[in-house]
Amino acid sequence: MNKSVIVGAIVVLLAAGGYYQFSYKPAQEAAAAAKAAEEEAAAAAKKAEEEAAAAAKAAEEEAAAAAAATTEAAGDAAAAVEGAADAAGEAAGDAAAAAGEAAEAAGDAATAAGEAAGDAAAAAGDAAADTAAAAGEAAGDAAAAAGDAAEAAGDAAAAAGDAAAAALDPANFNADAVVALIDGSSLDAGTKATLKTAVEAARANPALAADTIAQVKAALGM
Repeated sequence: MNKSVIVGAIVVLLAAGGYYQFSYKPAQEAAAAAKAAEEEAAAAAKKAEEEAAAAAKAAEEEAAAAAAATTEAAGDAAAAVEGAADAAGEAAGDAAAAAGEAAEAAGDAATAAGEAAGDAAAAAGDAAADTAAAAGEAAGDAAAAAGDAAEAAGDAAAAAGDAAAAALDPANFNADAVVALIDGSSLDAGTKATLKTAVEAARANPALAADTIAQVKAALGM
């Protein structure tokens, strides 16, 4: 009887140990693990919340600084635009004044140029009239002088022709006159030398005079 009781007690103890080992202890460990995971999740969430708040604050500060810089830049740009507009207005005024003065000066110059052109035209007309009169008078004088010269040339040519005819008359042979006639001609030097040699031969022998004079006339185209 006692043996059976002891065996039963052992079985009960073994069953209780198995229940604790395989049922209660794993549940207790799972609960501990779940609590640890919950605590870690809460810590992570708190850390993320703190980091998000810090990032939001930094972004807000950066945005405020950027807005301030933008406002300052806009103010500077507006001031620069206003200054440029003032300078442009002043420059435009100066340019308009200068253009007015230039136009006035151009008008004065045009008036002076017109007056000078009129005076020059009048002076040119007077000078042209005087020049034309003087030129007409000079032309008349030149024509008269040319007529006189032509007449004198005609007389000289006639006289020269008479002298040549007399010099080339075999009946009145004059060797010096014939030589002078040959020298005054436009014959080449060789022809002149040949003719003068013939004249000198006729001087020495008057019987050759007629042939010599004929030779000279032929050379002179007479």
